Amino acid sequence: MTSVENEYAHKAAIQELQVLYSIAIDSGDYDILDKVFTPDAVGIYGRPFSGIEEIKQAMFNGCDYLTSVQHLNGNHWASIQGNNATAGCYLHVIQHLIDTPGGDLHEMGGVYDDQLVLTDSGWRITERKIAIKWSKGNTLIRDSKPR
Repeated sequence: MTSVENEYAHKAAIQELQVLYSIAIDSGDYDILDKVFTPDAVGIYGRPFSGIEEIKQAMFNGCDYLTSVQHLNGNHWASIQGNNATAGCYLHVIQHLIDTPGGDLHEMGGVYDDQLVLTDSGWRITERKIAIKWSKGNTLIRDSKPR
């Protein structure tokens, strides 16, 4: 494999990892996140969540009460420096909660920024930061989550 082919293979693996994150959240199978993050990863979703178990709990708390949630990722990028990478992608999240006063849908768009490391098991995210750029729809859906 040439160095260019090798770089593309790594970038494809990182993109696949970013998609796997969304599949884990949307399916409610949060244990899939063990294949996405390092055990000591940090997820910054408004505030930092430290370690894979805290990240999984944050995703459960933020999404599991919803009727459905769908993450759409696009415009993936990655810059690889040896066994480390900086990557990211755009996101569009659609949240659905039946019978919410004011409407059943809330949408958000933004950017994921990731730091990754190449492990014996492949690429894993060491830090993921979300930056919401816009939202529309019924914010009561976000406010309806159990506390």
